[in-house]
Amino acid sequence: MFSFIKALQNLLSELKKKKGLWFTLLTLLAITGIFLSMYILTSMTKSVGNEVYLNMSNVYKSSLEHKLEDKQKGFSKLVLGLKINDTFKNNLNNKALIDPIITNYNNSLVEAGFGSTSLVFYSTVNQTNQFRNSINTTINRKTALYGIEVLPSGPNIVYLEPILDGENVLGVIEVKESILTLKKDIERNRQGIFLFLLEERMLANVSIDAKNGSYRTIVNDLKVEERNYDGQFFSNILTEGKEAFSNFKIDGYSVNEEYFKTYKEVADINGVIIGYIILGEKVEGSGAFVNIVDNMTKTVTTVALGLVISILLFMF
Repeated sequence: MFSFIKALQNLLSELKKKKGLWFTLLTLLAITGIFLSMYILTSMTKSVGNEVYLNMSNVYKSSLEHKLEDKQKGFSKLVLGLKINDTFKNNLNNKALIDPIITNYNNSLVEAGFGSTSLVFYSTVNQTNQFRNSINTTINRKTALYGIEVLPSGPNIVYLEPILDGENVLGVIEVKESILTLKKDIERNRQGIFLFLLEERMLANVSIDAKNGSYRTIVNDLKVEERNYDGQFFSNILTEGKEAFSNFKIDGYSVNEEYFKTYKEVADINGVIIGYIILGEKVEGSGAFVNIVDNMTKTVTTVALGLVISILLFMF
């Protein structure tokens, strides 16, 4: 160890005698250190930028979950209002009395501006048609179900609650609302952009009239009802292609020159994957958070580069 230190001291002494070589070596070491520092700084800044995008992605998803939870609470209150209606609860086996009550409720919803929301009562006593799987699940489990379901009218947010008499299920109340109401909630005041991509196999549940040639393939086997969504937004996904979409699903978010995007995989009320909700916003505008992150990265890089140039000028 002592001999190594002695040899190093001798080497430094020899280098100092050769001032040109000594100065060149110091310059190279200084420049290497500066560029290494700049690389570390910009890498850290990029990492921070990625964290910001991930956090923003979580904010979007959290907001979506809160809106869905609020809808569930609202639907539950609608059902409660119907269940405490004396005429309804005392005549569950009398279709002639029940149907007008449901009709009046639906008319009231339309008058209140909730035309996309509707109630249906499925009586187990007066059953004339076979119930779909979600209704049967509600009857068998004797508990409420809530989620997104693809119905003949298209994707809907559905709440199902059984009407019990002891252990017997007398019927199921359904509250359903078009997925487009969720789009309207999220896009209100330009808070973001909402897109629902439906798995192609789920189109079998949609009626011919509802399809009517309005569904377009975007990527893989995912379809969009193009008349109801932002064409520029879903065209951006279409233009990027399959590989970009695969990376998007892996990373959890995507940023390009036009949009920031994140997503939520959607399982329906029966637990079957039916598509994706894509959330995002435009990059343009000084207030867009994407531009704020980009400006932060550029500022740090510029400062680091300016530091390098200043030191080099000082040295020479």
